[in-house]
Amino acid sequence: MAGKDSTLLDIDQDPADQLEFQDIPHIHGSEKGPRDEDGQTHTFTTFPAAADDSEDEVEGKPQLLTDKKQPSFWTFEYYQTLFDVDTIQVVIRILNSVVPRPKSNYLQSYIRPNPDLYGPFWICATLIFTTAITGNLANYFHTEGRDYEWKYDFHKVTFSATAIFSYWLLVPLALWGFLWWRRSSAGYSFLEILCVYGYSLAIYVPVSILWVINISWLQYLLVILSMVLSGTVLVIVFWPAVKEDDKKVALGTLLVIFLLHGLLAVGFMLYFFRFASESGSSSNVTTPAAVTSMVNLQANPEAQTKVTQVLTTAAKQLMNSSKT
Repeated sequence: MAGKDSTLLDIDQDPADQLEFQDIPHIHGSEKGPRDEDGQTHTFTTFPAAADDSEDEVEGKPQLLTDKKQPSFWTFEYYQTLFDVDTIQVVIRILNSVVPRPKSNYLQSYIRPNPDLYGPFWICATLIFTTAITGNLANYFHTEGRDYEWKYDFHKVTFSATAIFSYWLLVPLALWGFLWWRRSSAGYSFLEILCVYGYSLAIYVPVSILWVINISWLQYLLVILSMVLSGTVLVIVFWPAVKEDDKKVALGTLLVIFLLHGLLAVGFMLYFFRFASESGSSSNVTTPAAVTSMVNLQANPEAQTKVTQVLTTAAKQLMNSSKT
């Protein structure tokens, strides 16, 4: 029996045997292999055939991502990505464009990282037709029951289209240029600003329909309500872009953004709908007496001669009085 300080060294094989190459049998499934001469048990399991394919896919993905190029600015594919948005996302952006949240930035929460032009374009197109159609409808209600032949005014469509698209394109462009000039740290792109302004016009679509109601205080109330709701969202969006600038410049910029947005609503209401609450409009309605006199004058040549003589005599008297 060995003592406490003794050491037991168990060597199963000679060093020469350990240097020899040996064939190790592969055992399929979960069966255990036989014990080798070195006293160790080698167990092998089969791997699924898809394991190699999955590993190849993982290794190949970075290569595919690096090979995929972004479409050029001058290609159709580039603009196609700007309209790649689903209906639910558009509805969510419309609803949140009229709900001011001081603790939430509308652009950072709902527009990034996928700004689109699909929603803003159709909002502008819808607003053009709603203002033009309801404006003509208000004019029809205003002249109903009078001796006046009502006609649809197509110039209102042209005016509304020019005003809306000019506001949607020029104001974001000027604001983006101003922020770039002031070196804003927010990093708002022109496309993001354009998207925000397009969705900010969504509140004016139902308001333009309600403006048909011929109640003066209601029309002004709708102007104030829409201006405050949508304008406040714009102020919250662009506050991070100007807060690091001079206080006067920052407050002045936000004030201009708010007033321009409200001025658009006031202009729509005054041009398309305000005449409906006035007592009359000489440019649109001609009195029946004046119409009758003009018709009788054209049908009677003698009356035309008398009117000409009267006008000639009055002109001569006016010239003589001026000489004296």
